[in-house]
Amino acid sequence: MRIVSGKFKRRLMSSPKGNVTRPTTDRVRESLFNLLYSLGGVDDKRILDMFAGTGALGLEALSRGASSVTFVESNPRVLRFARANAENFGIQKQCSFLSVDAIRFLKRPPRVKYDFIFADPPYELPEMARLPEWAQNHLEEYGIFVLEHDKRIFFDDHPGLLISRKYGRTIVSIFGSREHES
Repeated sequence: MRIVSGKFKRRLMSSPKGNVTRPTTDRVRESLFNLLYSLGGVDDKRILDMFAGTGALGLEALSRGASSVTFVESNPRVLRFARANAENFGIQKQCSFLSVDAIRFLKRPPRVKYDFIFADPPYELPEMARLPEWAQNHLEEYGIFVLEHDKRIFFDDHPGLLISRKYGRTIVSIFGSREHES
């Protein structure tokens, strides 16, 4: 797995052996960040990377100019890979690492609000349909929530859905205020 674009383009990221994580593919990350660029991009933005795994989405955002990323991952062993990747790129000072349950994190009142929230949860997550609602509480006024989910789940009728794109089994749904459409 590698960084697709930005100042760390082509740099490799380490990840655990086996199927402990399901990292976002390079193709999906590239397409996702192209979509986000059309909405103003991630330059100087605060990012929350939920279900962070090894940190691929948050690290890609930092490579493309984000100011900071908070990584939330319940598995401390996996979160160590995100920390090691950030240290390897020399950007650990722009990162916070929280080993907590993502659902519990989203349900509690926010201490900080973010410009972007990325969520790549397990596809069988029972609370999947509630994630856009819970994430909204942690977003700045014009913040954007990006959710990767299985193609069997649809948010087409969600009032905050801006864009939805299918990439094989994965769908990337982007939620925000309607002002982002202009």
